[in-house]
Amino acid sequence: MIRLEKRRGELRAAAASGSPEMAGIPPGFDGGDRQRMEAPRRGGDADVTMLAVKAEPVDLPGAGCSGGGAGAEAVQGGGPASGSAGTGVAHDGGPASGGAESGGAADGAAQACGWVRRPRFGSIPDVRVPKPGRVSAYEQTLRNYAEKKSGVVINPAVGTSFDSRAEAYEFYNLYSWEVGFGIRWGKARKNAAKSVTGQEILCSCVGNPDKVNCSTQRAGCKAMIRLHRSSDSGWHIAEFIADHTHPLSGACSDKSDWPSHKHLDPYTKDLVLHLRNNNIDLSKINGIIAGFFGAMENVLFNKRALKSLCARISKENSDDDICKALELFHSFRRDDPSFIYSVEVDNESRIKTLLWTNGCSRMKYAYFSDAITFDTTYRTTLYDMPFGLFVGTNNHYQSVILGGALMRYETEESFKWVFNEFVTLMGGKAPRTILTDQCHEMELAIEEVLPETTHRWCKLHVLRREDECLGPIYLKNTGFKDDFHKVIDAMLLTVAEFESAWKNLLEKYNLHGDAFLSQIYDSRHRWAKPYFKEKFCGKQTGMQKRETVNHILKGYVPPDSSIYMFVQQYNQLQSDLESKESFEESRSNKKSRVLSKGVPIEEHAAKVYTRAMFEKFGEIIFESGSYVVDEKEKGKAYVVRHIRSDRRETWSQVEFEVTIRANDGAVVCECGLGEHMGMPCCHAVKVMTHLGMQEIPAGNIMKRWSRSARDISLYHLTGYPVDMTPGMQQAYRYSALYVAAMELVDLGASSDEAFAIATAALAQAKQRLLEAGKAKDSTRLAGQPAHSAVAMQGSDAQEVSAVTTDDTTSAAGERGLGKKSVPGRKRKVLQQFPAEVSQSTLAAPML
Repeated sequence: MIRLEKRRGELRAAAASGSPEMAGIPPGFDGGDRQRMEAPRRGGDADVTMLAVKAEPVDLPGAGCSGGGAGAEAVQGGGPASGSAGTGVAHDGGPASGGAESGGAADGAAQACGWVRRPRFGSIPDVRVPKPGRVSAYEQTLRNYAEKKSGVVINPAVGTSFDSRAEAYEFYNLYSWEVGFGIRWGKARKNAAKSVTGQEILCSCVGNPDKVNCSTQRAGCKAMIRLHRSSDSGWHIAEFIADHTHPLSGACSDKSDWPSHKHLDPYTKDLVLHLRNNNIDLSKINGIIAGFFGAMENVLFNKRALKSLCARISKENSDDDICKALELFHSFRRDDPSFIYSVEVDNESRIKTLLWTNGCSRMKYAYFSDAITFDTTYRTTLYDMPFGLFVGTNNHYQSVILGGALMRYETEESFKWVFNEFVTLMGGKAPRTILTDQCHEMELAIEEVLPETTHRWCKLHVLRREDECLGPIYLKNTGFKDDFHKVIDAMLLTVAEFESAWKNLLEKYNLHGDAFLSQIYDSRHRWAKPYFKEKFCGKQTGMQKRETVNHILKGYVPPDSSIYMFVQQYNQLQSDLESKESFEESRSNKKSRVLSKGVPIEEHAAKVYTRAMFEKFGEIIFESGSYVVDEKEKGKAYVVRHIRSDRRETWSQVEFEVTIRANDGAVVCECGLGEHMGMPCCHAVKVMTHLGMQEIPAGNIMKRWSRSARDISLYHLTGYPVDMTPGMQQAYRYSALYVAAMELVDLGASSDEAFAIATAALAQAKQRLLEAGKAKDSTRLAGQPAHSAVAMQGSDAQEVSAVTTDDTTSAAGERGLGKKSVPGRKRKVLQQFPAEVSQSTLAAPML
């Protein structure tokens, strides 16, 4: 302390004499520079730093550090101030203020000789306001490098100015990448108003380890930059130490290991976000980004940082999941007024089932509702919820999505709600045939809700354990797999052929005791085509696994996706399928057909069928060439026989009886393929060509495969049964009006005269509807059941049918999707269903 006071006295004397040399200040000292003069401090572990400022007034905002026995406020990462009574540590250009006696004397002496303290009081904005014409630090350093063409590109020279600390950090981080080290934030200096007036940015190796035996990067390095405030509330580099005491990194892969270089820039984050949203896995994303940088070793971050970003994206998508999904539904509603979604909640206002469909799907269902599939085998692992997909087939032999459902429980009651709501949203028309998996609860629900619908199992689900159960047999018997699929995939088999072929298969490979084959044989009436060949199934029974929409969906939706992400990717899949459908529609209407078979009915088929179905009809004509016709009863019955019966399987039927129906002239074969697929079989086509028919009989043409499949009038939408609920009646009316309006638009756009007629008719109808609307339908609101709910947002009402298992008029309790007990499996709990949806108001769909 004696030496310290002695040194202070010398400084006061030097200041009083006005001699910079005597005060230890070098000649030419500039007001922007700083000279540190250190004296050993007795009784403490810190150096005392005395700073002198030239007499020229420098108007720098900020507040001085006040000692007063507490020391200056030096902040490192939000830590406590450092200092001691009577002594301050200052790193920001102003002298430290110690006790009242020493600090006041020093200040008085400095002011007497023309030296003043840098003003550091008041509140200072942390970011400088941008100014036109101001040259940024990046631009200035690039200009300097272009002039000298040597050294480093990014040069953090003393005096470099920045608008904010963040800009300075990024600037110094670029320099550290170029040189080969990492950086971190250091101490920050605050004034009395809690405004930051000084900031250190350090090399990651600055400092010494806290323990002798520990894992740390700190190696006693001194490299750093120190930032001070400028007169315009900006920041400038006041001190720059470039020397390092540790080896520097050279390769990009080594540089990316520093923590400051693991951060991804916003553009890369956006790219990763879009790739993850499109179900691109982490390895592929890393490869895609490496392609932008030229090679993997040039990537500015490592795979661990990329993995952390992907995990953060997944977490953000799952946060507030249900609200995001409902907002997405609202956006769909704005783009498509006929979009509908329906929600079933329990007595605690937690979601049980979510069902949705759009206007395009509803229109397709109106034309192609004869055969659909409902598959619930896909599951989202985030909530462990099964996803049900309603899929049909259009007139281009393409799969089309009709609706989607997320289910919390696979119970009979849940399936009843799904099927009842689906039929309601689709205008009240039930499908003729529905193919599902082997769920028993689903089977019971279909029997009750859809009693007139033929229910069969999808062959793909019956055989989903084929590789697991028959794999050893495939390896042992190389020909078994081909023989097995020849039996189950053949389209022309009769019941007798199937039974004979199955028996022959078991005897040939000695598989009478195989459990899997016995199981699927016992249920053959539910999935084998010969047992429901008279029921129309369209494409559904002939699809391969790779052709199913459920299989395609897995390429769009990651297994751990949130409901929001699931709905978004579902919509993307539907958009892609609609794009393919539009292409086929244009292809059928604009391009002529190539006739190659040389039979009269081929030309007629080219005019009737879509291009895809015409190509399939050409395949049928080709197959008919292997048969000959024998007349059994002229004009009524014929026998079609295969000409190479010796090359056929022993169990194959080689003769088929074909009759001509008297009422419509349709050619009908006993194989039943015509009724099952909706197109004449090769046996019927052979009889047509034998009789020299110029056109395919009307009874053999199914409208749904024709080019005019969408031109039919939907008579089932012109009225509705009186026992329908008000919600079903409204959906019925909406569908009927929608279809009628679309037909009117097509007719009115054909010519100028038709347009004038349609416009006048619409104006007259609108006036009458406005008058009729004054007397509201009494069944619209008053007749709604008390167990439904509606989601409203602003003026755009989003109606939701929310059937609950109990009285939902009770107050919503702890909301969220309750956990389903799944042994050995974790799943996330879905959050509460929004309160506005849980209000008991309206049961009708959003119309």
